[in-house]
Amino acid sequence: MSVVDRWSVGRRLAGWSQRGRGEVAMVLSARIVNAGAGVMFVLLTARQLGPTGRGEIAVAFTVAYATAKLADLGTSTSGRIHLLIRDDPINASDVFSLTLALIPLQAMLAALVVGVLSWSSLNLSWGFSLAVIGLSVAIMIFRSAVSILYGLRRYWVVMVVETVVAVVEVVVLAILLRSGRLTATSAVMTMAFGSALCGACLVGQPGVLTRGGRKKLTTHWRVLCVDGISPMIGAVSFFMALRLDRLILAMTAGAYSVGIYTVALAIPETLRILPKAVGQVIADRGRSGVDSIATVRLHCRLVILGHVLILGVLAIVGSTLLPLAFGEGFREARDVLMVVTIAEAFLSVHLMQQALLVSFGSYHGIGVPRVIGGVFMVVLNLVMIPKWGLYGAAWACLIGYGVLAATSVLWMNRELRRVAAP
Repeated sequence: MSVVDRWSVGRRLAGWSQRGRGEVAMVLSARIVNAGAGVMFVLLTARQLGPTGRGEIAVAFTVAYATAKLADLGTSTSGRIHLLIRDDPINASDVFSLTLALIPLQAMLAALVVGVLSWSSLNLSWGFSLAVIGLSVAIMIFRSAVSILYGLRRYWVVMVVETVVAVVEVVVLAILLRSGRLTATSAVMTMAFGSALCGACLVGQPGVLTRGGRKKLTTHWRVLCVDGISPMIGAVSFFMALRLDRLILAMTAGAYSVGIYTVALAIPETLRILPKAVGQVIADRGRSGVDSIATVRLHCRLVILGHVLILGVLAIVGSTLLPLAFGEGFREARDVLMVVTIAEAFLSVHLMQQALLVSFGSYHGIGVPRVIGGVFMVVLNLVMIPKWGLYGAAWACLIGYGVLAATSVLWMNRELRRVAAP
């Protein structure tokens, strides 16, 4: 191929990568790689450690993500939005330096939650507790780095780095399994190392972090925190809506039930990468002024329709494959799968409305529907799980996601009317 031909191909690839389909393809590819690594992680740990070990690992990730979302004060969302806006004075160095300053808070929160759980029926070991705290800090760094790169719309970089790190994680887990050293603690430590490595590689990319000259790094921290309050409260509420059921189930029914429940959720939660990936690009293109409200709303409707169809097909297939893939000890998960699949369809509606809010809503309105839906679902979990256990968690998920979707639609329409008002 001549130099002219290579230049022409390069131009076409560059143009494709800046279009909606190209950006969706890159973000979706990164999420598929993560989902694939996640499925391998679940398979290896579930078959080796059984429902109890799998339940402990689920608790570890719940603690890590919950404390990370709370400790970053919403700056991963507000920072990404500021970076998307042209000529905004806030840059990537402002966002990441604030993340580093908040890490001690994150570590203390993780230690506090781990201590409380250790006093319950879980009886977490010291080694496992320290691994959970390390995972929490690593995930906070990883989330901040990804939000910065997405704010800069450097989707290709995220895709490549996450792919390489995911392969490394799977290889390490396979080596641990082969050598007989795969435990809940070693599995959590492996994922913590992978998250930290991925975050470091992302922020270390050329042109991502720059020196600010005489400008203090703390100059824009207050703006980031103020704008991040509503997204942070919404993110924590949403995470509690999605993950608090695991902690309540663990404390009331034990790690065994958590293991069954998380395996039942494996298929619908893996398929969640589709609305999340497309929603990511939809929100970025809307906020940066590339797409109009009408275009964004059309794309959201198409994504919801396609996602529901895919969920239905794979739920039927998955009900047969679950015992074969994870072992006979997880057969009970089939009874839960259909309920949580319907719940996931409702959740896709919420995710698309959230993309619209990030695109065209105010900073202070982004988290409102998540708070309302999250509070409602927490109440459902507290009432239904202690009484009905595993099945109470599944039905609370279905009802709660339905309320979350309805609230999101109503609030999104309110915000769009505000934008359209003269």
